[in-house]
Amino acid sequence: MAGRILFIDDDPAGREVALFNLRKACFLGIIGIIAAVFLLASASPVLPAETVGKTTVRFGVIPRFNPHVTYEYYQPLMDYLSRNTPYRFELRLGRTYLETIEDLRKGTTDVAYLGGATYAIARHRFGARALVKPRNAEGGTTYRCFIIVRKDSPVRTIQDLRGKSVAFGARRATTGSLIPSYMLFGSGVTPNHLKVVKNLHNHEEVAKAVLKGIYDGGAVKDVVAWKYEAQGLRIIAESEELPNAPIAAGPSLPKDAEAAMVKVLLSIDASNPEEKAILAQWGPELRHGFVRARGEEYDFLYRKIVSIPTGCGIRCHTSNPFFAN
Repeated sequence: MAGRILFIDDDPAGREVALFNLRKACFLGIIGIIAAVFLLASASPVLPAETVGKTTVRFGVIPRFNPHVTYEYYQPLMDYLSRNTPYRFELRLGRTYLETIEDLRKGTTDVAYLGGATYAIARHRFGARALVKPRNAEGGTTYRCFIIVRKDSPVRTIQDLRGKSVAFGARRATTGSLIPSYMLFGSGVTPNHLKVVKNLHNHEEVAKAVLKGIYDGGAVKDVVAWKYEAQGLRIIAESEELPNAPIAAGPSLPKDAEAAMVKVLLSIDASNPEEKAILAQWGPELRHGFVRARGEEYDFLYRKIVSIPTGCGIRCHTSNPFFAN
């Protein structure tokens, strides 16, 4: 029998065991399929009764956070607008910053929460209109870009990053790419002085990569730096104050929907305990109410964008990353 392959037909006992195992596997497989269907069904959005029959407004957001965090931060805003206006608001996450701009231009989305730089591009390309912008925790309407390192890093200044690896966010992001490029160049550091410059997908990814020691430094929005500061990040530089990013209207947003949305957002009173409890479920950037935004507030960002090839370091870009495909 040495070297012979024993098939289950040659062994009745083995055949019974094999058939039992097969039946067991089939049973478990069916249970798994039923469970998967149940989970998918439970994950599918169930429309609240108050949204049935309402016209849908498609609300785009740039991928400044990973998809899970994006849903967690912005879906409560969609629910709030759907409850308090005659419209149903549907969240749509763009895969890239450029896609989010294009979706707004083409009418795939009607309104979008953009970044400062992406709005500046959308305003220049097709006249996207800034409607409102969120307040910060102090009641102001600005934020900053931070350059971060690990707490145990020997790096103390931007100049200390020479010869080091640095992670930026998406290449069309305001605080992920545009502003830190100018911050580094203003300190005499261009990409040629760095060992590695890498664009990651979003701010959260940058913060985590720096914490893990994959990169020596990174650039993130202030709220992300504060979130991970207690976990081991240290801030070594900060930008000037920048206008909070706007919620912007595209060509397809109906005027009545725009008016209803703006009215509801401007009426939020973050000091009211009842409303404060609701806002606590929203993303950190959205928890303090809104004010009107003006498109011209973001024009300086567009000027920075178009001057990138020379403005943030002579010959440091072979092409403009904000316009290149």
